[in-house]
Amino acid sequence: MGMALLEVRNARLYYATTKGIVKAVDNVSFELNEGETLAVVGESGSGKSTLAKLLVRVWERNVTLVDGEVYLDGKEILHIPEEEFRKEIRWKKIAMVPQASMNALNPVIKIGDQMIEPLLLQGTNKDEALKMAMDALESVGLPRDLVNRYPHQLSGGMKQRVIIAMSIMAHPKVVILDEPTSALDVITQANIMNLLKKLKWEYKLSYIFVTHDLALASELADSIAIMYAGKMVEIGGAEDIYGNPSHPYTQA
Repeated sequence: MGMALLEVRNARLYYATTKGIVKAVDNVSFELNEGETLAVVGESGSGKSTLAKLLVRVWERNVTLVDGEVYLDGKEILHIPEEEFRKEIRWKKIAMVPQASMNALNPVIKIGDQMIEPLLLQGTNKDEALKMAMDALESVGLPRDLVNRYPHQLSGGMKQRVIIAMSIMAHPKVVILDEPTSALDVITQANIMNLLKKLKWEYKLSYIFVTHDLALASELADSIAIMYAGKMVEIGGAEDIYGNPSHPYTQA
């Protein structure tokens, strides 16, 4: 039995609010194997989005505790210096499509410039970065010359594809998708789900798919983890959880 691609052990992320300490991620452990999709399902406030942020280390300012271990390809990445994480890990090995990400694009900067910025920060030269961006656009079904357009010239579905292209352009091993279809209409949603399936095969991607929608989760996932109040209360194969849930929260 080889090592899992991603191994999370006793991860905790607490933050301070006016109402006291919130244990957003409270002692969570799981594994993700290469080429596998794990859906993390829970309602708003269950900690599922915070877990996603923990894995790419983009947590809010009011964090009081970050603890546990995260191994990617056998290397612990939760406690390495931020500079090293930014240069070696984020985008290159693990990338995220954040929630409501189509609003994350800056309206006055060309698509191409926004796509290559993280690569330039990591030391990739501009021509190479632009080629990677165009290749990625092509792989999500968008024209290469989209790099010269501005976000306001794109539909919601196209913007979402741009963000997905950004997440895969440096060929990471793990892509985290935080509610990637929630702001889209049903047809666009279906198209994005099909795209994610296609990319999974083409790039041998391993996904963590964060959603509140169990039906959507079971469409893409090999296994499903149910989160409730900062804990993973149940984890199992997609068929089992969808067809035969054991935890009362899942049944509901």
